Amino acid sequence: MSGERRLVWAGAVGLLLFAGAIASDFLVGSFWQRHSLLTSLLANVLVVAITVVVLNELLERRDRKRWNLLAQNALFVLTQSARATWTEMIELLGITEVHSGDVDSLRADADLASDTARISAAADRLLGQEDGRTRLQRLSQALSGHYAEVIASWAPVLVGARPYAEILDRHVELAGRLEWLSSVLSQNEPAPDQSRRERSLTRSSIAAEHATALGSDQWLGEVIVSVVKLATRLDEQSHELAFSIVSGEWWAERTTDLVGDG
Repeated sequence: MSGERRLVWAGAVGLLLFAGAIASDFLVGSFWQRHSLLTSLLANVLVVAITVVVLNELLERRDRKRWNLLAQNALFVLTQSARATWTEMIELLGITEVHSGDVDSLRADADLASDTARISAAADRLLGQEDGRTRLQRLSQALSGHYAEVIASWAPVLVGARPYAEILDRHVELAGRLEWLSSVLSQNEPAPDQSRRERSLTRSSIAAEHATALGSDQWLGEVIVSVVKLATRLDEQSHELAFSIVSGEWWAERTTDLVGDG
């Protein structure tokens, strides 16, 4: 829930309770007169509760403003990770080749990546190819490793602020799906060039415990679809949230100010 909505809810609840107290004074006025201590306690609790909500929101806004550029940069990096995930995956699936970072081109490719039936059919074709699992394993391993580094680097920036912690949690979900996909494939059908360290990490992973049960074509296909669709959504959502913190216009105006500063 956004800060504005929390403030609105706090105000609405406060008004309802205040109205209820006034109405009850007419209906059961004698009760409040006989229990003046309880009346005073309830009034104080109401005032404190609303005050705490409002103050917490104001303090959180102040803290976010102190490091808004840092938060935006963290979201840019997460956006890049999500974008790399879905674009690399649809290229591996043979759906299309992503040639440009242009907004219109990316949106067209994102529409393809959001087509569940298309992604599912392409996943079935990939898994049916002789080297399909090996190529999928290498890609998911590379993407998982990159995501792990990004999250480890930027989580401390985002986890303390509620609006950003939620989007970070979805990126952690995506990284986890990639890690499980990579580990299950690595455990069941290790790549020919798998190193000793990679074998050790795979063997010790939680995913390896479930590799036999989860390694079916159906499970692999469903995870591929979920990864592509989640990454596509996170690309858009993280991009939008990043520019809600600091607008593109601010950057342009800041550049003009710096260039004109004698």
